[in-house]
Amino acid sequence: MIKKNFYKAIYRSNFFLCFFALSLPTHGNELVRYNTLSPVVITTEGNFSEPSYSSLWAHQVLAYDETLKFSRSMPEALTGVPSVMIQKTSLGQSSPYIRGLTGYHNLLLVDGIRLNHAAMRSGPNQYWSTVETFGTRELEVVRGIQGVTYGADAIGGVVNITPKPAKFSSSGLHQGGQALGRISSAENSWAAGIHSYISSSEWEVKLSHISRSFGDLEAGRNIGRQFYTGYDSHASEVQIHHKLGDDAQLMLGFQNTLLDDVPRTHKTIHSMTWEGLTPGSELWRKLDQERQLYYSKLSWGNQGGLMDKGVITVSLHQHSQERNRMMKPTKGGDYQFFDLDDFGISARFEAEEVWGGTFAYGTEWHQESLQSGGHSFNDNQIKIADFAQGPLAADADYDRFGLYLNHNLETQFGCTFESGIRYSSIQADLHRYYLSNDDVATLEAPSVQKYQKFTGSLRASTEITDNLLLFTGLSQGFRPPSLYDLTSTDETSIAETPDTRISPEKFIQAEIGLRGLSSALEWQFFAYHTWIDDMIIRSPFTATDGKTKAIKSNGDGFIQGLEIELQYDWSPSWQSNLSFSWMAAEVEQLQPHALGPKMKLIDHDNDESTAKIHKRFQIVERATSRLMPVQTQFITRYAPPLSSWESKLSILAVGKADELSLKDESDKSRIPTQGTPSYLVFGLSLAKTLSESTELSLEIENLADEDYRVHGSGLNGAGRNFILSILSSF
Repeated sequence: MIKKNFYKAIYRSNFFLCFFALSLPTHGNELVRYNTLSPVVITTEGNFSEPSYSSLWAHQVLAYDETLKFSRSMPEALTGVPSVMIQKTSLGQSSPYIRGLTGYHNLLLVDGIRLNHAAMRSGPNQYWSTVETFGTRELEVVRGIQGVTYGADAIGGVVNITPKPAKFSSSGLHQGGQALGRISSAENSWAAGIHSYISSSEWEVKLSHISRSFGDLEAGRNIGRQFYTGYDSHASEVQIHHKLGDDAQLMLGFQNTLLDDVPRTHKTIHSMTWEGLTPGSELWRKLDQERQLYYSKLSWGNQGGLMDKGVITVSLHQHSQERNRMMKPTKGGDYQFFDLDDFGISARFEAEEVWGGTFAYGTEWHQESLQSGGHSFNDNQIKIADFAQGPLAADADYDRFGLYLNHNLETQFGCTFESGIRYSSIQADLHRYYLSNDDVATLEAPSVQKYQKFTGSLRASTEITDNLLLFTGLSQGFRPPSLYDLTSTDETSIAETPDTRISPEKFIQAEIGLRGLSSALEWQFFAYHTWIDDMIIRSPFTATDGKTKAIKSNGDGFIQGLEIELQYDWSPSWQSNLSFSWMAAEVEQLQPHALGPKMKLIDHDNDESTAKIHKRFQIVERATSRLMPVQTQFITRYAPPLSSWESKLSILAVGKADELSLKDESDKSRIPTQGTPSYLVFGLSLAKTLSESTELSLEIENLADEDYRVHGSGLNGAGRNFILSILSSF
């Protein structure tokens, strides 16, 4: 359970400490200027670095000191990245769509440690908002299937948040850190954080904490305040680094994040009617989340042999979630929770000069334990009755095991080949779960589900001319049914039935890309096509009781798209960046026959056959859910080399999203009937270096005060928003 009162007391005291730190004298670290391409990227090779330019994968590296430091949240820092759309169910529930997929189809890592677990929902979910970027080094986004290196869930892409490396002092003790302050007008928000470290020649200890408080969000000029949208969040982190030798290090880490009373306003009577949206019926709905991560990491390099480089990680990830909602007057409400513990061990190694190239291999094992429950309460929030289970199985375990091999070979003709294979084995032990149908809960017999799969990848590149790289690849992805797929009875407030007979999802992605650079121009181009086999689809229908419910099925389809990135340095002072994304997609879904009666939710424990299901439903090919529309972002920066001022103009243009899935069409509180309108948003920022280590920034979002909404979101974007931030090193 979430210990809110305890943490509130701690975080209130830390708020004053954070702002006090802003007044401390500063010295030392010089502010870093913007650069699109990092010299190295580590996520593509399983935490081993490779040159960014020659990487065979489409990726983006966002440095904290350049991009992340003033972002509202980790997911929203990804805004504008090609083929990435940041859907916002609420202000505290943001979920990135990467190459058309979100939720458990994208893998989230912290320092290479998997945060995805078997309780994650399929669609847009709130879990990514529990990750804090304050005090980190950078955020890496790898687009496309990474099934060999990272296994299940790495289908749309992988996002890895990497910490700042340890800086051991050459002699004596050394200390320093950063303090951050941020206030915002349209968000009615403040944020304050402090990150500090102390190091010796063999040890370094890092401590950080940040608190954020958001009020009701102000939308554009015609909508104004969106009531009951604010929330609070708090995050703390501790890292202890010990130098074992010139190329070896042991690290111990702990993270804690609390999101307190995050409202899901679009489901309530306080939602809006913008563009014909239908308000929800609930009086209120609030979500609490707490996440802890305990981990140790042993890493080394330059040791020679088959373990020339290595990373061994042991982790315990604990995630708790609570949801409270009040239905219509006299209807009372309900409370649901789940607690999940994920114990994991991973080992990754790399060796040079094996079979003529670089050989990377590794293994990982995760054991997840889930409990869930809940109860109903009356209008006075007095408990009435316990539920048989919460949103998922009342008691279940989920074990993952993976073993992978990768080989990278560079030939004498200038071509590079990378091949890989992975074996995955997953077992779901369902101890107590319930078939919920027409408000009747029936305990199912314990069940064990096993899934095994070999997946592979083959990629190649060649340098056509100096500084012009052509690369192509074919990658397989595999995602077995999770505990959410197998046992959920509540798909975003749409009732569904647990189903242990659904098949694993399989994906194949073909990709071709070009990457070039010159003295003034850097550019990338990617085209991809993803074949979808047996994707788990939730199709809505109207049941005999008049309620909207969902049926799960496996469907085939495809996703394809184009991505373009350009960066041009006009002069030492002027730089422009342009990114463009386009995608199209279809997947099979189930639609009730037009002339048929309203359906009852299908009970897979009776003799309902596939043929009978098809008598009730017809297969149709429709767009994947929340298909990203055309998106273009243009940014121009002015940063004279010897000046203390820096400015930035940004333009984000997003097309109309009118290719809707069946589920999108039924989501009338978030998606207008004719689709989400296109929008054009302008932004302007000014940054002033007050000293060698202190920067003051003023950013104005949505200069024109437009009313707009990211496709599939539960609230509109901020109107004209003034954000004042200060970052100070000490």
